[in-house]
Amino acid sequence: MTERSVQLHQSASTETANFDRFVLGASMAACAYLAQTMPFGTIGLNVSTMYLATLFMMALSAIFGFLRIEATISTMNTNSKYLHMIEMGQLKDATMRRLAHEAVEKVAARTKTMYRLRNLTMLISFFCYIATKVYAAYPA
Repeated sequence: MTERSVQLHQSASTETANFDRFVLGASMAACAYLAQTMPFGTIGLNVSTMYLATLFMMALSAIFGFLRIEATISTMNTNSKYLHMIEMGQLKDATMRRLAHEAVEKVAARTKTMYRLRNLTMLISFFCYIATKVYAAYPA
């Protein structure tokens, strides 16, 4: 890699990490807001249960956000070990290099999965919140 591409990769990695932390912080803040403002009541088809479902989905989003950050760190560590093995000449054989690369890709796939799950649960929690507000505004 050229120096310019290394700098670009470092910048992209830093921005991704900052964005992940921002989204995690927003999820945690939304959980705190919902926990403080939601009405509590019996479980059933009512507003308090709908708020509880929204809080649950937002909490899942925060958990997936934590797991995404953890998976990103694991991916970077695995990539580092893989590159170190190549640089030290430990992966001269094409078959060994392919197997090692597949292992790296398997670890990286977890990062993508956590990204999708975090975003999906955040989107669902947003729709749950809107649905709860609409349902509460039009009592039966």
